Amino acid sequence: MNLLLVHPSKYHYFQYFSKRNPKSNWSRVNKEKIERLLEANKMMPVGLEMVAHAKASGTWTALDDVENLILPAAMQAQMEAAPEAFKHWEAFPRSVKRGILEWIYSAKTEPTRLKRIRETIEKAARNERANQYRR
Repeated sequence: MNLLLVHPSKYHYFQYFSKRNPKSNWSRVNKEKIERLLEANKMMPVGLEMVAHAKASGTWTALDDVENLILPAAMQAQMEAAPEAFKHWEAFPRSVKRGILEWIYSAKTEPTRLKRIRETIEKAARNERANQYRR
C-alpha cells in the first residue's frame, strides 16, 4: 500500500491509499505490519491476496538476506581476500550496508551482480560507500 498525504488547509488533510505494486519486495517493516494486522484481525481480503501473491512470487522473502546483512557467496569470498575492504565494510552503518546489499541482490543478471560486488569491494578498500549519491 502506498500513502500520499495532501494538506488542503492547516486544519485538514487527505490520505490517499493506493494498491501495492505486486512486483515490489516486502521489507521486514512491512511484514511486521502485516503480522500486527493479522493478530488484530484487521486484514482485508485484498491485503490477504497480496500477501499470498507475494509469498507465491518470491517478493515476500526477496529481501530476507538483505535485512539479515548476509553477503552473497561471491562477495564473501572477495571480502575474505581483501581484509582492508572487509574492515571498512564492517564499520559502515547498518542502513548503508543494507542499501548496498539491496542494490547488489536486485541486479537482474549475474554479470551485473558481479560488477556491483567488485565496485563495492574496490570502494570499501578506500573506505568509500558504493551506490551512494554524491554531489
